[in-house]
Amino acid sequence: MRVLQIVHGPEAGGVKTLSELIGDGLGRRGFAVETTMMFPASDASLARKVAGTLRVAWRILTGRHDAVIAYQAAASILTGVVGRLTRARRIVHQTALPAAVKAPLRRLDRIVGTLGLYGANVVNSQATAAAFASYPARYRRAIVTIDHGVAPLQPTHPRAETLARLGIADQGRILLNIGRLTAQKNHEVLIAALAHLPDARLIVAGGGPRRDEHAALAARLGVAPRVHLLGDVTPCDIADLLGASDLFVFPSSWETFGIAAVEAALAGLPIIAADLPVLREVLAGTDTVFVSPFDPTGWTQAIGAHAAHAGARRDAARAIAHRYSVERMIDAYVALLQRRAGASEPAISPRADVQAT
Repeated sequence: MRVLQIVHGPEAGGVKTLSELIGDGLGRRGFAVETTMMFPASDASLARKVAGTLRVAWRILTGRHDAVIAYQAAASILTGVVGRLTRARRIVHQTALPAAVKAPLRRLDRIVGTLGLYGANVVNSQATAAAFASYPARYRRAIVTIDHGVAPLQPTHPRAETLARLGIADQGRILLNIGRLTAQKNHEVLIAALAHLPDARLIVAGGGPRRDEHAALAARLGVAPRVHLLGDVTPCDIADLLGASDLFVFPSSWETFGIAAVEAALAGLPIIAADLPVLREVLAGTDTVFVSPFDPTGWTQAIGAHAAHAGARRDAARAIAHRYSVERMIDAYVALLQRRAGASEPAISPRADVQAT
């Protein structure tokens, strides 16, 4: 079976990780998977975005794929509309909450879904599914809940070597965040908290448009020497950073899953996370303290007070490893791809093989 995956662009992040996991996993199961990008960069001109959209639309129409899997709103809308003109099965993803999607795309997604143009509309948490509760019933009938598979990352270098290689002093507690430098990830609250935590250093692995703003804030608060904005790093670097850190901090203002936090839990790190329904769901059973995302005092107190013993770390990793198995996730996508032509889509639910959403 030939499968085409469509992503918006090359930016690192959860969508890139998800598409790579699914593409690799389906490839291991004998599917022929191709992945294409609509846009060369997030800041591409309108003309280049239109050209990219037309190029991918033509590929959907002429590629004779058995299925198209789309990630993010524009790719999903394109797949629903253009893919309907082919015999391909259409699987799209809700990788952002409705409120976080630009209004024109949000309206188009609602229309396309309500017209029944999505074969399966995948969300990866019950909390995200609940965000569509007010949508028309026909839209919601295509929603499929599939837990995000997360591959454990194994460090290959010791803490001292990792920190030295990245130019970070091995002094005090190491706080780690993995996430793009965007408003959603809310790094400002961590930088503000650091001003009251003289024994801590903050490492942020991820690039993005707010780098200069974050560097300026750190300088203004006098914590610049203890804030390390690494930009985009390799998966091997992330594994080593998880092994080198004392605490994972995750203050996002919204998430549909929170893959970086789950990776930290799999690594056995204690976590302080934003008090969001989705994070309470996906991190259930782990060593996590939840704090309101926009409460600098709360973050300061939680970081200052938090200490986890080795037993809690081991328990956290065991609790979450089976739940977010990559192979269980791939099983769910294989079930979608292999369903009988014309059959209604299964609704795959967390911690169950097949269950109505």
